[in-house]
Amino acid sequence: GEAGYTPGLFHLFTHAFFKALLFLAAGSVIHAVHTNNMSEMGGLRKMMPLTFVTFAIGSAALSGIPPLAGFWSKDEIISTAFREGNYFVWAIALVTAILTAFYMMRVVLLTFFGAYRGHEHPHESPPSMTAPLALLAGLSVVVGFLGAPQLNAVFADWVHFGEEAHAEPFSYGFAAVSIIGALLGLFVGYRLYRGWRERDPVRRLGPFYTLLERKYYLDDVYLKGIVRPLQYPIPRAVDWTNQRVLDGAVNAAGWATKKLSLGVDVVDKRAVDGAVNGVAFGAGATGGLLRYIQSGNVQRYAVFLFVGVAILAIAITRF
Repeated sequence: GEAGYTPGLFHLFTHAFFKALLFLAAGSVIHAVHTNNMSEMGGLRKMMPLTFVTFAIGSAALSGIPPLAGFWSKDEIISTAFREGNYFVWAIALVTAILTAFYMMRVVLLTFFGAYRGHEHPHESPPSMTAPLALLAGLSVVVGFLGAPQLNAVFADWVHFGEEAHAEPFSYGFAAVSIIGALLGLFVGYRLYRGWRERDPVRRLGPFYTLLERKYYLDDVYLKGIVRPLQYPIPRAVDWTNQRVLDGAVNAAGWATKKLSLGVDVVDKRAVDGAVNGVAFGAGATGGLLRYIQSGNVQRYAVFLFVGVAILAIAITRF
């Protein structure tokens, strides 16, 4: 993107660890409480300590807290965008980082702190589920150093294999801005969600909350601008096509098949049956004629023999 493909690939690389960790840890929680509704969770840090610790590490990494993996990759993207003069991209990235820290604090507080609000009896997941969490949590702590300029940016050497790679010098100023942004998001999230409330605190934002809740009204635009205008014309067109075209084609095929079967019936009765009956009649007539020859009269046999020999002799003399 705007910040270069090396920081982007590095961010994707680090995400492979802590995002996978967060998904698996969420699965561990859902497996224990049998719901994905955070309003029915709370207080799970005491019941699921290993899941809590690993989820907290993944949340901190995603929020960009040093020295976890997400800090190094996210800081590199934000600082590179600023160095390249893409100030709008830099501002959007920084605001996104703040919001990320905010909602991760919200998830952690609503899931693992306060009183348990569910109806199940949760307990820690089995080792088959927690062992991958521990492994990914450890990797989420250390893999970020592969892109650290202080360690010669090993990841950049991998990306530019066979080429000479140069890592941007580490800027404590940019790092401070990223850290302050992450801490700001965490602080606001903590202040709003440190105690469970039936009413979501962000509803205080009023119209802005409504705008976000309605997803910028994109669903309404899609429903009213595209779905409903096409809700009746398309089914009617499909129904007309079905009745006039498809049913017409099926009926025409049935009519043609019926006419063809009638023609086949006529041919069968007149031609095939006629030929069979004609052969039978001819065989019967021939048998009737030959029956007179087989009379048992020796004199008649002699006459037929003489006539046959005479005919054969005439044929030989002619040809």
